[in-house]
Amino acid sequence: MQSDHTKKDLIRKYIHQDCNPAELEEMKKLMLLPDAQQLFDDVLSENWDGLEPVQNTDTPELNKKLSIFYERLATEEKETLQQEENHQIGRTTVKKGYLKYAAVFAFAVLSTLIYWQFKKTPVQELIAMREQVNAKGQRSKIILPDSSEVFLGAGSKLSFPEKFKTDSREVTLEGEAFFQVTKNPRRPFIIHTSSVQTRVLGTSFKIQAFKGRPLLVSVATGKVRVDDYAGSRPTSLAVLTPGQQVTYFRGAAVLAMTDIDDVKSWKDGRLVFHKRRLNEITAELERWYNVKFVYQQPSKAKEEISIVLQADVPLSKIIKVLSATAHFNYKIINKQITIN
Repeated sequence: MQSDHTKKDLIRKYIHQDCNPAELEEMKKLMLLPDAQQLFDDVLSENWDGLEPVQNTDTPELNKKLSIFYERLATEEKETLQQEENHQIGRTTVKKGYLKYAAVFAFAVLSTLIYWQFKKTPVQELIAMREQVNAKGQRSKIILPDSSEVFLGAGSKLSFPEKFKTDSREVTLEGEAFFQVTKNPRRPFIIHTSSVQTRVLGTSFKIQAFKGRPLLVSVATGKVRVDDYAGSRPTSLAVLTPGQQVTYFRGAAVLAMTDIDDVKSWKDGRLVFHKRRLNEITAELERWYNVKFVYQQPSKAKEEISIVLQADVPLSKIIKVLSATAHFNYKIINKQITIN
């Protein structure tokens, strides 16, 4: 547990806008503690002697306090100057002192504003993020705060807030998932996959977004907009309707048609491959079953086949179907499948 000294150091860095992203997250957590206000007040009072904490942060109230303070300083400066009008050094000292107190006051007012602004921010909403991480061989179904459903694939991760913003619903996906989004025209649903954003109002669709591989967005129902935000301006990649998909890789977007039932049935473990290389098919099976495929003949891995597999059955059955279709022999040792 952090000591009060460590907590105050963090608050000081925050006031001076010197926090890195990790420290900002720690600051948000700190503000939830019962003694947060006292700690903040302690830090605010370190460089000020005589200014009471400002409870009313309305601009007119702060301006009023500032005006009173300047009047007091002006009176003190006038009295001091009258006493030392023949001493230039004294006059300089008074001016420096005035500036010092004015700067401290400005710092205190600014710090107080920062504190109360932070208190007014829904901190719980800012930091209450959740992550669902599926290892290879694991799949899951996630119900989001708006009742939207996400079927997250193996070897994939979904990040989302426990409570969505009032004007949008945003999640981040790494990997593969099927979305059934609750319709809400006032709050667009946005999926972040690297620099690409997929935006919908209410629909069902599938996204495949593994690092280093093509992005694939396929739509079952509704309408989906896909944009790339990598440059200074967003680039529109596609506006998709049911039965359409876009593949995006290395700056090139390719539109194509797809079977709606194939898109929908993925969440139930139905894998459809149309003229796909054998090593691409086994790469998906590696994620679904947490196994490793090894090819003794590299040329075999490049052969193309079309096949439909039901990946909710034991791996042994999947391999029998695949080997009969692609005409290969194999052996299974623990979690490694060697293809001859």
